[in-house]
Amino acid sequence: KIGREYAHLIPGRLPPVPDDFRTFLRNVVSKGVELADAEFYEDDIQDAPPDLQRFMSGGRRVCHLKNWKNGAFLGSIFHHIQMNSPTEVELTTWDLFHGHMFVHATQKDNNLSCDLGILFHAREFPKELRRNRLGKVIPIGHGDAGGERDVRIGTQCSIHQGKYYLRNYVWLVSNNAVVVLDTHHPDIREIIQDKEFHTVGSAYFRQIGDINYFPPKGLGGDVHKLFATVERKNLPKHTSFPPPKQAHRSTPDERRKRAQSVERDIHSMQKAHRHRWYAAQVVHYVSHSRETAGFIYATPRGALFSPTLRIKVALKESRERVYKEIQRMSDDMLHGLSRVLSSTSTQSIYKVLQSRVDSCDRPRILGEIKEVLESRDAKKRNSNSQQLEKLKNLNIQLNHANLALKLTSGASGLLSAFRAENLLQASISKYRPKELIAKYGSEDYDLTKAALYQRHAFYAESTLRAILLDAKEGIGPAEAGKKIAMLCAKEAHERWEALRKRREGIVALLNSKGLDDKLMDVIYSYEVSQ
Repeated sequence: KIGREYAHLIPGRLPPVPDDFRTFLRNVVSKGVELADAEFYEDDIQDAPPDLQRFMSGGRRVCHLKNWKNGAFLGSIFHHIQMNSPTEVELTTWDLFHGHMFVHATQKDNNLSCDLGILFHAREFPKELRRNRLGKVIPIGHGDAGGERDVRIGTQCSIHQGKYYLRNYVWLVSNNAVVVLDTHHPDIREIIQDKEFHTVGSAYFRQIGDINYFPPKGLGGDVHKLFATVERKNLPKHTSFPPPKQAHRSTPDERRKRAQSVERDIHSMQKAHRHRWYAAQVVHYVSHSRETAGFIYATPRGALFSPTLRIKVALKESRERVYKEIQRMSDDMLHGLSRVLSSTSTQSIYKVLQSRVDSCDRPRILGEIKEVLESRDAKKRNSNSQQLEKLKNLNIQLNHANLALKLTSGASGLLSAFRAENLLQASISKYRPKELIAKYGSEDYDLTKAALYQRHAFYAESTLRAILLDAKEGIGPAEAGKKIAMLCAKEAHERWEALRKRREGIVALLNSKGLDDKLMDVIYSYEVSQ
């Protein structure tokens, strides 16, 4: 929230949020992401340009927004961050080019409050992104880092820069403002995915897609367009900062001179009060330019994972492509697709999704879905039999094995001897390893109840920890399991951090001895293994 010590509001003002964004948010909450995306994005999936694919956040398959004004507004947020950030930010493939779109929901009593936001990551590819096993930075463009495809090529970022940590920005539709997050603040420590690179993890948000933006270098910086925007009578100046004084109407020659010096002017005003006025005009121009929307490449999950849209795109290519697409879908997706294509309902949800697949193609597609599902069922039965045999070979009683497999089965119906064995070790002492008995005792627990803890804690030891935590605090199986899972993740991260620091210490010591890389590699391998 703005006002919190870890969230700093950056100056400047954004254009008003287009109404489509609030409609999109309502649709996500009321209809689901798939239908919301169907109204917000074009009904098509395309490949991102080949030269951009290695940078893309969210995958190489993209969708474009139906209304170019929505794309232009999204582009204006990137420019707003670039021109008003407290640190140097560039709209390039190694700095700021993407954001993770999410929905945030909070419930108080019976009232549900929802917000749409975007988490932006600047300074995405610093020099230190690629290291060898000794912790040394691999030279940019080196073969071990991808050669010409090294994403760091051209980077001017380094984790050793003083304000590198100011690389996470959040925009919310509710206040139409951008804040920069202080990753050193203890209140957001738990959502830092990578401490070395100060990355606020998108996994901690209910992510619904990614927004990539790759504008040409001069977009929004053409002084002719910038001042034309300012001088239009029907467009107000969008900030209280005064414009530069103009004693007379500019001549063509004067405008040419301004055009030649615009980059120098903008750069010199990055730290000047008056720069805010220029920034506002650039952001305003970009938000009203159809050209801006052409450089937005979205990867919305609801659209990209929509079975009907994937089939529609495949139908444009060939029958073989349709069958391959069906094979790639999960069982749940195929069952849902089958329901939609065979439905006679007049509800809008079915009309929107059905309209993507011509009625003459539906019978053949339904037949292929049935064929794929039947084939998977046969493989599933065979796999499940093998999982049961694994437990029987561990001398686990048949009734215990069957129940544990059932309690730990996934949504797909596939059984897992590994998950079942972990549940049995946590529940029944005779299956529990000696080291776990030494730490947690030999008490037996009900299998069905223990499964409620394991659903979140997963492993035998963490499940036992969750059971004991619940016995102590009385917070319930789900909360205890989640709490232990988070604690285990934190402990694992701390161990990784300790190993990283130890590695750096070893490398520094070996460097000080003037050893070559081959000898360092041998000594390092031995030291780290100890």
